[in-house]
Parts: sequence; C-alpha cells; structure tokens
Amino acid sequence: MDWEGTLVDFQWDLAGAVAETTALLKAKGIGESFSGMDYAAIYNTVQEKGPAWGYADGSLLALIDAVYDRYDLDAAARWTTCEDLAQTLQELKSYKLALVTNIGRRALEKLLLNNAALAGSFGLILTRDDLSYLKPHPQGLQKAMAWAGALPQETIHIGDSLSDLFAARNAGVKIGIVLGGQNTREALLQENPDLVLEKLSHLPAALAQRG
Repeated sequence: MDWEGTLVDFQWDLAGAVAETTALLKAKGIGESFSGMDYAAIYNTVQEKGPAWGYADGSLLALIDAVYDRYDLDAAARWTTCEDLAQTLQELKSYKLALVTNIGRRALEKLLLNNAALAGSFGLILTRDDLSYLKPHPQGLQKAMAWAGALPQETIHIGDSLSDLFAARNAGVKIGIVLGGQNTREALLQENPDLVLEKLSHLPAALAQRG
C-alpha cells in the first residue's frame, strides 16, 4: 500500500523538487540529461550511475535525500488523512498489510509513526530510507512480498500514481488504484489497472467481492 495520495492527500511539490534536484546535479558537474524525468527516475538514475560519476560513497544521493526530505516535510505540514482511514484499516486487519512509500521516514514520523493506531496497522513499513530504489522500481514491493511470504498472484499494491501502477506491474502483482491522487483519472485508467477505487474506504468491500 502507498502513502501519499492513497492514505493521505497528495501535497508534494513535484516540479519544485525536480527543478532543485536537477540544478544541484548540474552544479556538481553531472552532464547527464534529466529532461522528462520525475523525481523518482532522477533518484534511481543517481543511485545506479553515481559510482561511475565519482560518487561511490553515496554522498551525491545523500544530498538528494536531503532535498527530498525538505519536500516531504513541506507536504507533511498539509497532509490530511483520507476519509474513514482508521475504520478502513480496521476492516483490512485480516490481510497482511505493508506500506511501501517513496516518502522518507522523517516526514512519516509527523503523522504515521507517532500514531500507534495507524502504524500498528502495518506489519512492515518501507520508506525511501529503507530502499535503494524508488517506485516504479519493484524493490519495495518485492521486499514486502518476502516479508509476507506471498506470491505475486496473491498480492495487490494499492496506490494513486503511475509510479505505483508501474511498480506493481514490474513486480508482477495486481494493480489497485485510488483515483484523485498524483496522476489523472485518464492517465491511470489508460493503463488498465486490476482494481479502481473512487475512495480508499471502498477497498475492504472490493477485496471481499474479489475473494
């Protein structure tokens, strides 16, 4: 399950983060073109190519993490949990729930990790700080399946964005989408997700119906 745009409303300044990060990389002498990349694609590219650029110590990625932490915290100041979140999670308690998010741990502490009722709903919480690659890379979902002892065909990832959708597809799991988050309805429906929800609160009934 995803965090921002799924369990809370979407508040991240995507354009601002990309502009600041690409400026940082240019200032560091990185000649790579990041045109058309979103924040996650830039992060994953730096993770992959950083050693070849002379940053095998991870210091370049640490600078980007610091930038993203600031944007996380900015978004966290405005987050509102989705309608009936506590009740929805209670109705899902029979499932093994894992949270896999591109948000860092510092921001989650503002709302989730300091809330025992919410945090206790998840058997596993994986943030940007716990992963080498961000969604749409499948690493986080693969780790969640390993924790749950679940096969791909037994797993569904619930998110709100194309990054969530493609992460699920890359991991070979079912795709569940909550509309109204990061990406438009049209862009998401064009990719034919397995489950489409107008609200997260509809999830328990939808899963029960699917068996």
